Amino acid sequence: MTGICIICEREHSDTTIEHIIPRSLGNIHYILPKGKVCSQCNHRFSKYENRVLSSTKFLQERSRLGLLHKSNQQDGKPLAEHALVGFLLKMGYEGIYKSRPKLLKQFNLDPVREYLVAGGTLPFARDLEMGEITILQSIPRWLQAFRLRNGRMKLQYIVASNDQLFVQFQLGRLVIKTRMV
Repeated sequence: MTGICIICEREHSDTTIEHIIPRSLGNIHYILPKGKVCSQCNHRFSKYENRVLSSTKFLQERSRLGLLHKSNQQDGKPLAEHALVGFLLKMGYEGIYKSRPKLLKQFNLDPVREYLVAGGTLPFARDLEMGEITILQSIPRWLQAFRLRNGRMKLQYIVASNDQLFVQFQLGRLVIKTRMV
């Protein structure tokens, strides 16, 4: 079986399953079908995820929510902004690809894909000034959104009045967001 990776657009024959929100946060349902993300991109994303999930903020919230066993708890590291941006953009892009394909047509997310492949900078990702919010909606559809909420998680998109697209992730009390367009 061969396919095209939704991130790097290369042909591959990998059959890995990509968890849109990491499995270590309790997500077992909101995933992409086998082969939608190549193993190279999957490996690249695991680096972002590991850096973010081992940060002090995430370790504290994961511990509070019971997502860490005492034996797994460790001292956290500072939360690196580039890892956080990559983590959010990856979840946002994959979630939109799976659940909100109309947004792929409405917004040009090619710079996000290119950032996820090559790194570099997305100068607008740090710009969190939204103006008036016109839409705040769950990225996953109702069943996956319900399952995530039961795990005290939300993945949402925000469209601002000035045609900007943001992605926001919530884990318990921890809320993080970044601009995608």
